[in-house]
Amino acid sequence: MKNRLLGYLLLLALMSSFHFTIEAQTYEHSAGVRLGNTAGLTYKKFLIDEQAIEILLSGRNEGLQVTVSYLTHKPLEFSFNSNFYVFYGVGAHIGLEHFNNLNKSIVPDGNGLNTFVFDNRNYFTMGIDGTVGIEYRWLSVPITISFDIKPYFNYIGMRFTRTKFWDAGLSFKYIF
Repeated sequence: MKNRLLGYLLLLALMSSFHFTIEAQTYEHSAGVRLGNTAGLTYKKFLIDEQAIEILLSGRNEGLQVTVSYLTHKPLEFSFNSNFYVFYGVGAHIGLEHFNNLNKSIVPDGNGLNTFVFDNRNYFTMGIDGTVGIEYRWLSVPITISFDIKPYFNYIGMRFTRTKFWDAGLSFKYIF
């Protein structure tokens, strides 16, 4: 048991001390999955330097959405590793979403009790998204691991709005 723990600690130390000799190593494309409230398939294409377009096909609230974001990446200089990057950007989404809404109708049921009427249907949605996150580029494997927060403002059926500031996710992408 003690040897196994020592082996895991040694492996963790080796992984965190990876330092590549070429500091300007970047990648052009990546694709993978995003896990979180807005989970889905993601594809990123770098345009120039550290500017990228990311497309996310996701399921949110029993619906399907496409989000397109323009992201800027900046190196996050740690003394032990230069493969961390911070990224931020804005984008927009469009899709369908399942929405339960109190219709603000109260119907007496005849027994002295009231019944609330709910709208329970799918709506067309569109909105704006922000993104801020941190990415680790493990170029020798080749994968990236990132954690991001995607706040969004959502128009639902053009009658309702919804805002969520803490839509966090963990992404694993293959670099090609």
